[in-house]
Amino acid sequence: MKNTLYHKHKLPDDIFNFLKKDLELEENKKTMHREKLAGNIEKEFLIVNLNKNVEKYLCEKAKEFFICESDSNEEKINLFIDSIWVNFQRKYEYNPIHDHNGNISFVCWIQIPYNLEEELNLENCKDSNLACNSLFSFLYTNPFGEIVAEKLMIDKNWEGKIIFFNSALKHLVYPFFTSDEYRISVSGNFKFRIKNKLLKYN
Repeated sequence: MKNTLYHKHKLPDDIFNFLKKDLELEENKKTMHREKLAGNIEKEFLIVNLNKNVEKYLCEKAKEFFICESDSNEEKINLFIDSIWVNFQRKYEYNPIHDHNGNISFVCWIQIPYNLEEELNLENCKDSNLACNSLFSFLYTNPFGEIVAEKLMIDKNWEGKIIFFNSALKHLVYPFFTSDEYRISVSGNFKFRIKNKLLKYN
């Protein structure tokens, strides 16, 4: 399903399983990545060993996020993953407003440990006109100069789902409160090496 802000896909089962196995590798649990990230999250690790099938899938989907315009000469887009990391987010932890380096970014949800309805019905937000517990939100300016928040209602149905978006797009993740398990997500940035090629976003 496509959106003007982001593209959303369901990971094929084999890709999802490959990625989960990658997260179990010891070498992917050693290199802390917190100094490069905005997250107020204790456990954020750089993924240094990524399955080649997963890498190929991610690159193909990232390319789909772009429309390419050029002359009749054949030009190749050299797209590569600049960085990829995993967040093991505990309750009360959060990601403040931030953007990413690169051209395209993605977020993939591996494990959602809470029930969204329970989160939004907690006493701190159930009567609010802006209930946000646990949500992922994009922020952008509309044609009237107003800052708009587009909230993604992330629940257990988002496990194995991935979104691609412009790396400059501001976003944030609110804390959750009802589970002691980790909310696990994988994020990454792509960069392009291009030659005589005009690129623009879908």
